[in-house]
Amino acid sequence: MIKISKNAQKYIHKLLSKKDKHTHIKIFVTNPGTEKAECNIEYLYKKNINNKYKKFKYKKFNVYIQKSHLAFLQDSEIKLVQNNLNFELILRSPYIKKNIQKNFTSFEEKINYFIEININPLLYSHGGKIILIKVNKKKEVIIQFQGGCNGCSMVDSTLKNMIEKRLLERFPDLTAVCDVTNHKPSLYSYY
Repeated sequence: MIKISKNAQKYIHKLLSKKDKHTHIKIFVTNPGTEKAECNIEYLYKKNINNKYKKFKYKKFNVYIQKSHLAFLQDSEIKLVQNNLNFELILRSPYIKKNIQKNFTSFEEKINYFIEININPLLYSHGGKIILIKVNKKKEVIIQFQGGCNGCSMVDSTLKNMIEKRLLERFPDLTAVCDVTNHKPSLYSYY
């Protein structure tokens, strides 16, 4: 899926060796399919891995990509570049700005894609995001806040005035959006 140069693999392994042994790499796209699309690489902790990710094995580490981002990251490459005295990972992906039409097989996939394209890019600016847990039989969308949104003092307003409003407008069959996050303010909570 993603070609990672040998030097980049060594560099990533070196970075991961300084972290907990259950730390992995996550590659994702903010604003996928738009002119503002950007590739991102960050640490992913074991407790945050779920069935929404696909795992790719490399010699000394694993890379996880959210399944809804796979089409945007096909034929991507990661290289290590030296700038002055620093090293930098460069991720190039030819499809991140393409409006990739996907045939979704389930209502839940459509909702998840909508969240990734239309809601999470707004939350990324605050260091947060939401993940779709499920759509229940009552047509309620069950979500969980992560990152800077977890413990944020404005989370109730964000849920009702932005997330629920947008989802109900786009999917009239839905009845509500419910948050199951155990909100604990932390150093990373956005205020």
